[in-house]
Amino acid sequence: RGYNRIDIKEDSMKRYEFSDLSFENPESARIDIINTKIEKEFWFDIVYPKYNATIHCTYLPITKQTLPKALEDSYNLAYSHTTKADGINQHLYNDLERKIFGILYEIEGNVATPAQFFVTDSIHHFLRGSFYYTEKINTDSVAPVTEYIVDNIRRIMNTVEWKK
Repeated sequence: RGYNRIDIKEDSMKRYEFSDLSFENPESARIDIINTKIEKEFWFDIVYPKYNATIHCTYLPITKQTLPKALEDSYNLAYSHTTKADGINQHLYNDLERKIFGILYEIEGNVATPAQFFVTDSIHHFLRGSFYYTEKINTDSVAPVTEYIVDNIRRIMNTVEWKK
């Protein structure tokens, strides 16, 4: 028994603009805005229809007082997968010039979410995302797709800009 070959084509990048932030991501991705009743929060999905994958994102306006809770929630959501994960690799992100900081969590093993991340300026803005496949997958068979989407998460982290 074998698996279909997955060819990842390079895609041109597009700048996605919202009221509080912007970032680059492939043009083939679709942004679905999610209506929320929580004031000032902005929820959206970055959908990769070709790969049956989605990055569920939440933007939060923060203050110095609310930052610790946002960080704790992000950590707890990533580490809630430890019972199924073979390991969790944390990659710190520090862009001192742009004053943007974060963590990319790569979650290994047969887990629902192979990667999660957050970026923040630690004062006003916080963006969190969780990458999920929309169907049950075999981790080994979709490794090229996982690598492609994790690279896109890194691009988001590297290109996010806050609007003040």
